[in-house]
Amino acid sequence: MPRAMKAIVAMFCLFLAMPCLAGAWGIGQFDNDEALDLSSNWAESGSVTDIKKALAAVQKSAYIEAPEAITALVAAEVVAAAMGQPSADLPEDLEAWIKRQPAKELRELAPLARAAIANITSSRNSELYELWEEDVSEWLVVVGELDARLADR
Repeated sequence: MPRAMKAIVAMFCLFLAMPCLAGAWGIGQFDNDEALDLSSNWAESGSVTDIKKALAAVQKSAYIEAPEAITALVAAEVVAAAMGQPSADLPEDLEAWIKRQPAKELRELAPLARAAIANITSSRNSELYELWEEDVSEWLVVVGELDARLADR
């Protein structure tokens, strides 16, 4: 096969593989790579303090950057799971970690988690809200379901 043809075939194969290399980004709390990486990190070496810090961080910010918001939403999912209201998409390793944590301490974070959600879903100060602007009503439904799971108990 001529060298030019090999290069074309190699580029074509790379082009076909590109969607596999792209990061995940979806409307749910666990539908993006950042949230999944965070979940794995917490499952390996996280603490209740990490959850509390993630929720508190969005209380202090005048403008909430998307990574902070994603971290707080995953933390809120941890709290919801500790309250017996887990997401259907909760990663198994994070679920196992939650079961090893002091449930009472996590459940006590529900008001902080709900306040974090309120701040994140504010159009005034949330980059994540801005990123979902085109599909904001869908995103607000998903985040609202998380908020409802936190309020159930």
